[in-house]
Amino acid sequence: MGFFISDGYRKNAQDVGDKKHQFEYWSDIVCNEFVKLDCIKKDDNADQQFYGELRGGVGIGDVRFAEVISDSHQVVRSKQQISKTSEADFLISFQLAQQGIVRQSGREAILTPGSFAMYDSTQPYSLSFKENFHQFIVQMPKDVLSRHLMNPEQYTAIQMSGTSGLGAVMTNFILSMTKELSHLDQASNELSNNIINMIAMAFSSSVMLEQVGSNSVVKESLINRIHQYIETNLCNTNLSNQSIAASQGISIRYLNKLFEEQTESVHSLVLEKRLNRGLKLLQDPYYSGHSIETIAYNVGFSSGAHFSRCFKKHFGQSPSQFR
Repeated sequence: MGFFISDGYRKNAQDVGDKKHQFEYWSDIVCNEFVKLDCIKKDDNADQQFYGELRGGVGIGDVRFAEVISDSHQVVRSKQQISKTSEADFLISFQLAQQGIVRQSGREAILTPGSFAMYDSTQPYSLSFKENFHQFIVQMPKDVLSRHLMNPEQYTAIQMSGTSGLGAVMTNFILSMTKELSHLDQASNELSNNIINMIAMAFSSSVMLEQVGSNSVVKESLINRIHQYIETNLCNTNLSNQSIAASQGISIRYLNKLFEEQTESVHSLVLEKRLNRGLKLLQDPYYSGHSIETIAYNVGFSSGAHFSRCFKKHFGQSPSQFR
């Protein structure tokens, strides 16, 4: 398979000429392109020729692209390397040929062609390749991705499929776009934002979440985001399962599936939060002169009567009696 990146620059370990220094030169290439790493050669025979070629120097806005075809080796981002630099990026490796292993935060993602995984440069990680391989790498600042994807570190070192669902859409879009970089506005912030949004949606989509199966860390992260979204939009009378699911890029079916394992349904959760907030407003001296109907609207009920019925059923007395 050839390279997707045709623009930018090309760097090759064999450019140094002397076999004894090829891997050392390759280590410099990798560190200069991505983040500071320790490169470990599988075979320490200094006389063995090492092949490694990198295409880079291209990107759009905050997103940078690189591509590597190389002989087997391992790269390690250690605590010592992290302490030496202020680099704070997320990287995504798309496996195009052979196999790679991403390890971070006690998790391990085995990448085969058509899959990808993300890793965080502010935490130790390693990439291992037992044989020659081909990867495409997307790199972006941590603070930028964090504005689009809540708690992105929860998704690191988890194998994701690039052959179905939003993972396939994202993979095909990025690889196809890479071939057209020379015809695109390299400073396009809008296109950069669209790419990052697509990455965020791919990692948080129901398809991806179902693929990680029993990974409780990812599910807990999504449930926490849902709770936060409900809290923020509690006073909105249009808050519904549909709007909640849409805000997280998941289906209503998957939203309900997530809460099957919880103590209450999404509808019950919203109702309880609204009633508890209504209770606090009834206790607040500032609202002593406000009508029950006004308080009902302030906590997301469409009418005072509905609020009163639910309140009495939940607390055993009406809002008026509580006052």
